[in-house]
Amino acid sequence: MKDRQRTFGERVKEIIIEIFIIVFAVTISIWFHNWSEHRHEQEEVSEFLRGLKDDLNNDFKLLENNKNIITTLDSNFHFLLSVKKGSSKDKHADTAIRHYFNFEIAETHPNIGRYEGFKSSGKIGTIENDSLKEHILVYYQQTIPNLVSGENYVNSLQLKIIDLALDRMDKTSMTDFVTSRKMQVLFSLGIHNFEININAYHKASEQIKKIIGEIDKEEKG
Repeated sequence: MKDRQRTFGERVKEIIIEIFIIVFAVTISIWFHNWSEHRHEQEEVSEFLRGLKDDLNNDFKLLENNKNIITTLDSNFHFLLSVKKGSSKDKHADTAIRHYFNFEIAETHPNIGRYEGFKSSGKIGTIENDSLKEHILVYYQQTIPNLVSGENYVNSLQLKIIDLALDRMDKTSMTDFVTSRKMQVLFSLGIHNFEININAYHKASEQIKKIIGEIDKEEKG
């Protein structure tokens, strides 16, 4: 009887040990799988961030170039707004107006392919640095769309002025044209929005610097 009890006890012990081994093995397997998957995710994040840094450096150059365009336009519009009426017979004034009556379209086409691909695959959430993730999202989802919207407005304003110029400059002097009430309002409107655009370029450039700085910290570990 005692032998049977001992044998039964040993069998229970063996079963418990076997269950423990199985549970332990499954737990280790799950942990290793999760660790391997997490490691793979973070390798993808690292690759994405390295590429994103190149995209942002290119964006920075584009933004600086467009900011220079808008700054020049702002200077030109300030001059055209300052032209005084009654100087239509002044040839020097007319020549100066023709020099400053020069327009250029600024268009920002950021490198968004890499970002859009990473986001559409649902991998943005795998960026563990919450601050970096937030700055990236704000830059692409808010800053750039607002900046492009502002560009589109001033570009449409320029096209309107050019259309008016083509229609009326052959009928009146440059001085009379730029000092007309309608043109003065358009120049003032342009100056106001150029300032908004310049601030938007500055904001975007600062965000790029911040994002690249955080990526550099991530790479250094």
